[in-house]
Amino acid sequence: MLDDPNVTMLRALAAMQMNRRRLVGGMLGAAAVAPLAGVGAPRGTAAAPALAPLAQSDPNTLVLLDNIQGGNWLYFDPAKIFEINPVSGFQVTYECLYHIPDGKKLGEIVPLLAAEMPSVADDGVTVTIPLRKGVKFHNTGNEMTATDWVWSWNRLKNVKGNPSFLVTDFLDSFSAVDDNTLQIKLLAPNAALAAILTSIFFSVTDSAAAQEHGGVAEEGADQSDKLTDWLNQGNSIGTGPYRLTQWDIASEIILEKNADYWGDAPAFDRIIFRNVTDASTQIQLLETGEADIAFANDPDKLQQVADNPALQLLQGSSLALEYVAMHTGKDVGGPLAVKEARQAVAHAIDYSGIIDGLLGGRAVRPATAVPLGLLGTDVVEPKAYQTDLAKANELWAASGNGPTELTLTYGAGSFCPGGLSRDVLSAKLQSDIQGIDGVTVKLTPMDPTQRLQDFREAKLQFTLSDWAADYADVHTYADPFGRTGGAAAKRVAYSNPKIDELLDKGIAELDPKAREEDYVEIQEIILDDCPFIVEFQPNYVVPAVASIEDVEPHAIYIIQLRYAKRKTS
Repeated sequence: MLDDPNVTMLRALAAMQMNRRRLVGGMLGAAAVAPLAGVGAPRGTAAAPALAPLAQSDPNTLVLLDNIQGGNWLYFDPAKIFEINPVSGFQVTYECLYHIPDGKKLGEIVPLLAAEMPSVADDGVTVTIPLRKGVKFHNTGNEMTATDWVWSWNRLKNVKGNPSFLVTDFLDSFSAVDDNTLQIKLLAPNAALAAILTSIFFSVTDSAAAQEHGGVAEEGADQSDKLTDWLNQGNSIGTGPYRLTQWDIASEIILEKNADYWGDAPAFDRIIFRNVTDASTQIQLLETGEADIAFANDPDKLQQVADNPALQLLQGSSLALEYVAMHTGKDVGGPLAVKEARQAVAHAIDYSGIIDGLLGGRAVRPATAVPLGLLGTDVVEPKAYQTDLAKANELWAASGNGPTELTLTYGAGSFCPGGLSRDVLSAKLQSDIQGIDGVTVKLTPMDPTQRLQDFREAKLQFTLSDWAADYADVHTYADPFGRTGGAAAKRVAYSNPKIDELLDKGIAELDPKAREEDYVEIQEIILDDCPFIVEFQPNYVVPAVASIEDVEPHAIYIIQLRYAKRKTS
């Protein structure tokens, strides 16, 4: 376990300059991962007045614990939501045309509110999708039509929130052929279309109710739309098996059973997401039966959970990444603007010490910022940078930088996906990278919200960050990390015209083998340019009471709650 002396040892490294072998030897085999801790969110939000929490005495209520007010829960609006943890509740409140029921089978995409899989015309860009009939929206009883889809997607585009790129990057137009048929015109043939349409941002909303409460779908919606405020008062206009009835990030977010749900009735009368900020307290509340599932946990109690017959550890793979970003521009990156310097850093990191030691082996490491399990990653994986301090020193010398201080920023008190403390990880990285002759690393903890804002504005030289999937396809990683101006690439001023060309080719390539070749080449170029170093791709491990079943960690939905139920005996 990662005990206090080990944490103290890591934090003391900067002052004491401990021997690297002593550090790793002291940590290997000692730590366990604390899964699904909250990750940084884009912005802070004012906490609503706390409401009195409901007691967990009802077997028909499912209670999940999370640090809700820690910036992890900002919106329950498909045009705005971009945080990670709320997805677990959002995807049972709002629904898409398609979904991925089983987190272990990310390639198995099935219709949800669509009646069939997409039909693509010979031109490769005209797509027809028949809709499920008889679906009613929460509270109003209005029946879903293609007009609602068109309005919802136009709002997604014109509100210009974080997820709006999914419309503008891929869709030229969309229209209602009739009440039960949606037609899409793509900008180009798109091999990932079905996967993209599983993204929660493409959920449908009741357009009549939305407009009644300030929703705007036309151009200029980013200035005039008021719907988010109304939704964040505990209102719901989706179609899912549960509907939002309370939004109080200081206390509880409550989803109630949708009595008019078109599909199989949900097993619980309500789902409550309760604000409990302390990881140890979350575990204690599971042990006392006051809650059912914890998003975070105390690393020292992981084995305690596994040994308790009243509790269980739900495990599954993720598509989350923890990575180091290095600015490639001279003005911000300084010495890291030189490729050989970035490659030197990549060779200096002790990956096994992080994965096997700090994470207890509950993680893997892809070669690039494309997680293992997606197209082409198995081909590129053997080419990942390996720990080689002699090579690191050789490359640093070739960079021409000489003695240098690097400033490594991270969110103070924050946790990586997989639960590892960034205070601990940053100290480990500092020790590793300072194995390069003449290189010192200054650790600069920042307010997590401010750090993310500065990172998005491309102000940081060298920073720790994370990423999760918008949809289950290689393009959702290769594009933001590789394309000029991509969401991640622009944060480090990274640009390679060859990658831009290959991305356009790869997304349009319908032959799986040829498409894999394109994305393998993309990953190989990114690997050589080295603007990002992925330290690990964690497994998700979720502590829960033993009475809960048919719940699993999910690479896209974080925790799949659609089929959740409680054992009756």
